[in-house]
Amino acid sequence: MTTATQTLERIRVGLDTAEIPRWATAAVLGAICAISLWLRSRVLGEGFWIDEGISVGIAHHHLTAIPHLLREDGSPPLYYLLLHFWIGWFGDGERATHVLSLIPALACIPVGYWTARALFGRTAGWVCAALVAVDPYLTYYAQETRMYTLAALLSLVVTGAFVRGVVEGRRRFLPLLVISLDTLLYTHNWGLFLCAGLAVATICFARAHWREALFAGVAVVVVYAPWLPTLLYQAKHTGAPWALRPGFYALVLAPGS
Repeated sequence: MTTATQTLERIRVGLDTAEIPRWATAAVLGAICAISLWLRSRVLGEGFWIDEGISVGIAHHHLTAIPHLLREDGSPPLYYLLLHFWIGWFGDGERATHVLSLIPALACIPVGYWTARALFGRTAGWVCAALVAVDPYLTYYAQETRMYTLAALLSLVVTGAFVRGVVEGRRRFLPLLVISLDTLLYTHNWGLFLCAGLAVATICFARAHWREALFAGVAVVVVYAPWLPTLLYQAKHTGAPWALRPGFYALVLAPGS
């Protein structure tokens, strides 16, 4: 076991320190994306289920009406606005709208490589790219007319920008952090949990760069503030009129269920 571990460590160090041309990196990432494309395009024409039908229905409305409609749906508006334009260009069929989810699912591969490399080195970047390429959740949601692959992509961008801009204190990445985090918050409300995670990470690992974190946090709040009243309304009314408000007991039992 020790010998195997040492061998893997030598491979990792060698790969992290090797001079690899950019064209070679791009070529390998392109090959991984091609394999993932094959995996994630086999059921592009699968029929809609109820949430996908709701997505297409909301996206068919006028742009100015979409945010108000989402008060009852429980989601932020960005994906539906993108889907509105996408439908106008490519149609509202299953295959056409699923492609909008396929694109960010494939983009997660190079972005995952960049993010993991920023955190742990080139070896981790390649491992992450390979895992993202075959991740079953991304494969499933790449063929569904919902916002989840876009949220996954933005989460990876946020993570990489946070490491570069806050943990490492490279301020030129702060605009990317603000833009990607606000874009995520306008894509899915669960981005708020990532915000909480970034705050904890700053306290634990980047207290020396609290000014960068504070600047980014204030900028994110300013951009997100116009949606807060709708978010509070959604939270009060569960965002799903057909569902009951979960109590504390249900919250405790949910993980086990």
